[in-house]
Amino acid sequence: MIGQLTRRAAVVVALAVAVALPARTVFAQTVDDITKKGQITIGVLTGIPPYDTVDASGNTDGFLVDLAKAVAKELGVKLNVVPVNNASRAAALESGRVDMLIAHMTATPERAKLFLMTNPYGAYEMRFVAAKEMKLTSLDDLKGKRISVPKGSTQDAAVSGYGIEGLEVVRFDDDATAMQALISGQVDVTAAVATVANDVIAKRKLENFEVKKDVPIFTLYWSMAVRKNAPELRLWLNNFIYYYEVTGQLDAMHKKWVGVPIPGGKLPTF
Repeated sequence: MIGQLTRRAAVVVALAVAVALPARTVFAQTVDDITKKGQITIGVLTGIPPYDTVDASGNTDGFLVDLAKAVAKELGVKLNVVPVNNASRAAALESGRVDMLIAHMTATPERAKLFLMTNPYGAYEMRFVAAKEMKLTSLDDLKGKRISVPKGSTQDAAVSGYGIEGLEVVRFDDDATAMQALISGQVDVTAAVATVANDVIAKRKLENFEVKKDVPIFTLYWSMAVRKNAPELRLWLNNFIYYYEVTGQLDAMHKKWVGVPIPGGKLPTF
């Protein structure tokens, strides 16, 4: 009887090991795993020009893609870019569809429960965007207004927490559709990255819209993200970000696509 129980226990352990071992290979959680595989799959946020665009072949290009290319180059592996949006990026990483994210994610305490977030690689100013004729000098001016935000974004969390009487938060899949909702008149206001909004206004000659300066939402930073069981990869990425910042390569990439160096001065570490 004891012998049978021992054999059964051994079978259970063997099955558990068999299930667990492939997961490490699929998820490529260490630098060694990635280099042996010969490629890295990076989820890159799309729909936020001037940070991204589409090249002549129809492929995603821009600041985040240049950053992803630099990561792959320093690792000595092939790059596979997977476009993601605000709504899909977390699931892409959790499921193993991508090895990591360079997807303009702010390292909030809530996200840190799910992923390992790197030191920031960039910074941004979040602002309200509305028609020039609309008065917006205090939060009280948002009473009874409809405001668009990307679903699950930091601006979604911020605006939803205001508790302003009559303010309706309308959620969209990404920044581009949230901005389009303002342009098309579906909403009165949108919350957007200032550089992105100014780029849209200039390129589309939307002379009746402006980025409101009197009521800033916040200034935050973007981090890369890896799964919780990838601490070595996170450390390597922190080293990568540090090196590209001190050598000026991060600023050069940002200026190439956005027109200005990364705002906010020296990037913080944590």
